[in-house]
Amino acid sequence: MTSHVSSPTLVAAKTNNFLIPNGTFFFELICFLVILYILGKFALPFITEKIDERQQIIRKQFEEAEEAKERLQAAEREYAEALAETRRDASRMREQAQAERADIVAEARNEAQARVDEMLASAADRIETERQQTILSLRNEIGELATTLAERVVHDSLRDDARQRQLVADFIAGVGASESLEAETAATASGEPS
Repeated sequence: MTSHVSSPTLVAAKTNNFLIPNGTFFFELICFLVILYILGKFALPFITEKIDERQQIIRKQFEEAEEAKERLQAAEREYAEALAETRRDASRMREQAQAERADIVAEARNEAQARVDEMLASAADRIETERQQTILSLRNEIGELATTLAERVVHDSLRDDARQRQLVADFIAGVGASESLEAETAATASGEPS
């Protein structure tokens, strides 16, 4: 007695083939397509919008970084130019100070030379004045000595003023001539024209 009774697990096992689509598969497929549609309709535009915003922010930051780099390079160029200008100004000021120093030194030398020349001229004038006074004094003394000597030698009284003056003048003329002769001789010996 064999009876052909099929058990529910055997029937389920026969119909549960994974290669044959069943109702669950279609339900899952529909759910997947609905989720995919919702993601494509709502989530994907939001995500792409945020990605675009992020790209724009990154692009803007990159452009700002480039501008900052250019401003930095321009500032470095300006700094280098200002530094070079400052160095040129310092060099020009140093040269100007040296020129002013040279002018001051030359002016001081000229003033000193002028003072020396003035002092030499003043001294020469004083010497010439003293020389003239000495010559006059010596002439008077020589005249007196000559008169005294002449009185002694001649034993003659030379008290007459006219004769005395004539004698002194002749003597002084002789002394003056000998002095000028000595001065000319000394000048020609030293190489100076008289």
